[in-house]
Amino acid sequence: MAMSTLPGHDHTSSSTPSLDGKGGMDSAAKVAKSTKKMGPSYVYYRLYTKLGTFESNNPLYSNDRFIGRIPLRSFAPPHTVASIKLSLCGLEDLSEPDKALLFTPLSSPAPKEDSVRLSLYAPSGPDLSEHDPIALVVESEKRTEEVSQSEKLPERSDDTDIQYGKSCRCLLRSALISFTVHYRVYLSGGKGDKKAKTSFDESDISLGRINTLFIAPPHTAGSLKACSAKLEGLVTPGHARYEDMELFQDMNSDAAMSGTDVMTFEGDAYPGSDEGDPVALINATANTATDQKVKPIPGNVLNGPDLKGARINYTWTADNANKSTWLSIIKDEIVHTDGVIVSVMCRATNSISLLFCFVTNYSRFVGTVYYPAYMMINSKGEKGFVYKDRIDFL
Repeated sequence: MAMSTLPGHDHTSSSTPSLDGKGGMDSAAKVAKSTKKMGPSYVYYRLYTKLGTFESNNPLYSNDRFIGRIPLRSFAPPHTVASIKLSLCGLEDLSEPDKALLFTPLSSPAPKEDSVRLSLYAPSGPDLSEHDPIALVVESEKRTEEVSQSEKLPERSDDTDIQYGKSCRCLLRSALISFTVHYRVYLSGGKGDKKAKTSFDESDISLGRINTLFIAPPHTAGSLKACSAKLEGLVTPGHARYEDMELFQDMNSDAAMSGTDVMTFEGDAYPGSDEGDPVALINATANTATDQKVKPIPGNVLNGPDLKGARINYTWTADNANKSTWLSIIKDEIVHTDGVIVSVMCRATNSISLLFCFVTNYSRFVGTVYYPAYMMINSKGEKGFVYKDRIDFL
């Protein structure tokens, strides 16, 4: 009995539909199939305000939410800077895309013009790799709506040989470890150097350091000053005392840098590259909303201007390596914060997890890591940073 076939199909051939009526693929289709694009399929980016970096709603890693990734298909043509800014702000629930600035590469001294076209479908180039992302600088990190993230994300591996191959190890070390700016902050009124919130040396707690990836482009003395002020809980641009603060490129400088002085965070000779000769921020004034001493108030409740109440959902005690920066917390205690997330360094040891006891997965990791955190004040007047997922706002 003969087997019937559908028109245009040969029962002796594969299940691939015939395009030439003969049961096979025509030559034009073969050419089209062979030239199908196989390049990168994502756009990578970092988000900033003028004060520094903030978290993406589309993070690549669970332990580094400052690098975002969006599929290429989500970007409508034409791929001009104006169109990409609109798409990134829309996908990140950020407002005023027309006021945003786009830098590519991140080290570029000036933003791209809105009319410039970016080749998102090129085989390689800026914005197509997590190591060379777009930088989007917006007016405010406030979202137009809250987004819950249920997707389970991978962790950035410390073993770069395994994850990226030996050929990328030097690049990763440069981008993630070597490029830091060391600094000291000196309080106004001749009160001397203050304890750095990013201190890493127990014998020199006024010495801090900043990962250069957290400094907003364009990289100038002004952007470094603003980022330092935010991380240290100092007054920020717009405050009457901000302009009184001055940044010196080293401890032997006779004059402060201008805010427009360009800084190139490459090699080993930029200001602050050597911990023995840090940049100095003088005449510093604390932001009293986050840094003032608060007297204990009965009932474990604190009152203050613009402070938000939160409940701790985890118990944890800071070890000696981190107690100068991080606040020990007790489950269900009430704390207060200004609600501003900053990137804070912690020192990890073999006795704590890679995520600084904020997740249950244990990792044998020794070194320094940065985490998103809030500056908190508890009912005893003690201040310190708390990892963002360890609080629930009231």
